[in-house]
Amino acid sequence: MRKLLGTTLGVAVVALLAVGLVPVAASAGVARATAATTVVVTVGDTTGLAGPMTMTVAPDTAPAGKVTFKVTNNGTILHEMVVLKLKAGTTYDQLKVDGKTNKVSESTTVGEVGNVPKGKTKSVTLKLKKGNYVLVCNIAKHYMLGMRAGFTVN
Repeated sequence: MRKLLGTTLGVAVVALLAVGLVPVAASAGVARATAATTVVVTVGDTTGLAGPMTMTVAPDTAPAGKVTFKVTNNGTILHEMVVLKLKAGTTYDQLKVDGKTNKVSESTTVGEVGNVPKGKTKSVTLKLKKGNYVLVCNIAKHYMLGMRAGFTVN
């Protein structure tokens, strides 16, 4: 009888857990899924390479962990968004641009949303650690025309 009662009780607890009627404590060794922070990135231009370009980011900070970047191209030409981890002492708007490629180095890339056509939206979810980052469009000349924004992970 004792064994049968223990089995019945165990099945009842499992059933209640399955339907969410009994909370599960994190200390019980059950991992909880964490939702990603959504960051809206809007890239744009009005005259292609003939004029200034923009990149706006909202919010420009997020907690460490999963971050979903939702990138919308409001411009007239193809754009992208690359996430680069900044090295100590480097600011987002003063990266060295290679004179031959007209691009910045991607040696510290942690992810990207590539080739976003005009009028389209694409997304990527990345797991980011605490630190300072820069978001750039690294198509030739776009960084120099203003397609960059600082981003902080706390």
